[in-house]
Amino acid sequence: MSGVALILVGILVVALNTRIPIAHIYVDAAGAHVLQAAGLEVHAAPDWPGAFRANPVSSAAAFLPSAELYFSKGRRVQLPRRDVLLWVYRG
Repeated sequence: MSGVALILVGILVVALNTRIPIAHIYVDAAGAHVLQAAGLEVHAAPDWPGAFRANPVSSAAAFLPSAELYFSKGRRVQLPRRDVLLWVYRG
């Protein structure tokens, strides 16, 4: 039984440290404010009124209430998941 628990803990550790590649995300106004305060470019989404588009490179796994987004040049921002309207994944 302890072997099964060890395997499950190993899977959880790998899942928590995995980055998921993202093409772009759509965020609400609060999310756009957080990203702009971090010095990142956020543009109004032409196809979604009231939404803003950002281009992170990847994100941490979806186990926590806040999304950890990784941008180019090594920037990392934590954003509440409730502020993300749509995730568009690469691949």
